[in-house]
Amino acid sequence: MSFGRPGRFAPLLFVPVVVFLASCSLFHTTSAPAGVGQEVVDGKLAFIVTDISTSPKFGPTSARGVWSIVSMAVRNVGTRPRGFEMAAQSLTDSEGRGHSATLMQPPLANKIDPGLQVSVRLAFDVPPGVRPNQIVVRESASSPGAPVKLVQPPSSTPQG
Repeated sequence: MSFGRPGRFAPLLFVPVVVFLASCSLFHTTSAPAGVGQEVVDGKLAFIVTDISTSPKFGPTSARGVWSIVSMAVRNVGTRPRGFEMAAQSLTDSEGRGHSATLMQPPLANKIDPGLQVSVRLAFDVPPGVRPNQIVVRESASSPGAPVKLVQPPSSTPQG
């Protein structure tokens, strides 16, 4: 059985494949990590890192090394209440080591309702002398996360 000239249907198959592949790049872009003050989204949570600081204490708790404290706004961009998982957030230091958040202020007992935003401060206990380079913020431990480049604040220690 013959359907006419060979290759007649090739363009009909080729065009949808090209359109599909082009559309994939629209939804899976890779770009440089955002910086402090820029919004990133992971899942149904949007994050804006607003500040990075260091301190030997976070509230009444002393660090074994030094606390790298990341302040951020977390907004629910979904349609259902979402929890914020402190332990899902990870910080990478200047030596390439990863650190999990140890403490959070204020503690979030409830989920974040759709459209609402909360401000939190996360404390990461890092060795003295290392600088935080990046935080990966996540909706949950199983989500891919969104990287944010961090700039180490100037030292509050007077230079002499």
